[in-house]
Amino acid sequence: MRRLPVFFTALILTTLLLAGCSIPFLGNIFGGADKTDDAGEMIGLDDIRGADGSIATGGGISGTGGGTGDAGGAYYDTDGVARSNSAGSGDAAGSVFASESGDGEDHYVDAEVGSGISDVMDSAGNDDTGPFGTGVLSAQGVSEAGYSEPRRPVTVYYQDEDGCLVPMTRWIQPQLGIARAAVSLAVDSPLTREETAYYGVYPVIPEGTRILGIDIRNGTAVIDFSRHLLSYGTAWSERNIVAAIVYTLTEFDTVDKVRILINGHQPGVLKYGTDLSGPLGREDVMINTEPALVPSGTRRGKLDVYFMKQANEGFAYAVPVSVAVDSAEADPAPGTLVRLLFETVPAGGIYTEIPEGACLRNSYVQNGTVFLDLSGEFLDYGGTEREEAILRQLAYTLRQCDGIRKIRIMVDGKNVDLPGGTYISSGLVIPATLNDVIDRG
Repeated sequence: MRRLPVFFTALILTTLLLAGCSIPFLGNIFGGADKTDDAGEMIGLDDIRGADGSIATGGGISGTGGGTGDAGGAYYDTDGVARSNSAGSGDAAGSVFASESGDGEDHYVDAEVGSGISDVMDSAGNDDTGPFGTGVLSAQGVSEAGYSEPRRPVTVYYQDEDGCLVPMTRWIQPQLGIARAAVSLAVDSPLTREETAYYGVYPVIPEGTRILGIDIRNGTAVIDFSRHLLSYGTAWSERNIVAAIVYTLTEFDTVDKVRILINGHQPGVLKYGTDLSGPLGREDVMINTEPALVPSGTRRGKLDVYFMKQANEGFAYAVPVSVAVDSAEADPAPGTLVRLLFETVPAGGIYTEIPEGACLRNSYVQNGTVFLDLSGEFLDYGGTEREEAILRQLAYTLRQCDGIRKIRIMVDGKNVDLPGGTYISSGLVIPATLNDVIDRG
């Protein structure tokens, strides 16, 4: 009879072992710790579900209602590839800038934005604008500080009330079809006019025009417009429309030529004589002057230099003006451009702030810096506004030269202080933007 209680005790213990139950004071027989809350009460699985019903495990997977793991951990794309989501790992996704390893400099993610992207820091991390900055640089520096999300600059060509084409930097979200987005900003609409009127400029492309498609291959952009592109009434409007499209698209490094189509067809010669039977590059188009195109079959070429234009009482802009030259001189070398800038007399409300009689004595390029030795007449001016306009004319004109990052100015072979006080001892940095005022907030 004594064996019977022992038998039942052994049976009960065996049953408990097989069920994996916890025995009070002994814990779980399999060695795992009891699930208890701070009060020492048992917790069931129903009590550890997140707000969305997911089960919290030791790995930190939880519902949205609880405190989850590090937001900067790895996440998985739809293809199952693990990607870092850490805020501290590299550049922000979609940022305008990306650091190239080893050079310590900022660059645009999209290499297609053309001409003159440069930093304002030297290799030691010093700001080349000097202690006071310069009007050109302080107004033109590339910065995203005013935006809550990434932006990148594009150059769009508007016109003022006199029909002068004005290049303006606009800041837009990085996106596929960035070239199409840039051109669309020049299409007339009530919204666009409202955005630009305060600055004294207006859209160039007629209202109602739609971009039906754009394709960029082998350096040529083929852009197809609706018939509304032809809704203009003057020869000057025709010239501005063609020039604005060609110049806006050729701001991108991937575009050298532009072919304009209307409803999928080549339009040929337009009603005021502009020939669109073939692709056009900047070298073919005259801007802010006549004729509309460089005459074909001649030994003539053109170069662009920047003068000033007062758009309204509040804003004056640097604008490109094409100057006809012999084809042998059409290569935009720094010395050639500066001589042309100093010697050309603009007309039609366009003016220069460079003092009369000033000339280029000598120039050379070294390590991305162009050194300009100017005559003493260059200093015959006064006022900071005029000085800023002069420097902007020089910087925008030389912005067209490949590989030029800075301008060093000397007068009669000597380093000088400018009359308006602009700090140029470390060199004037070529700006990354043009007339950058609209999206500055």
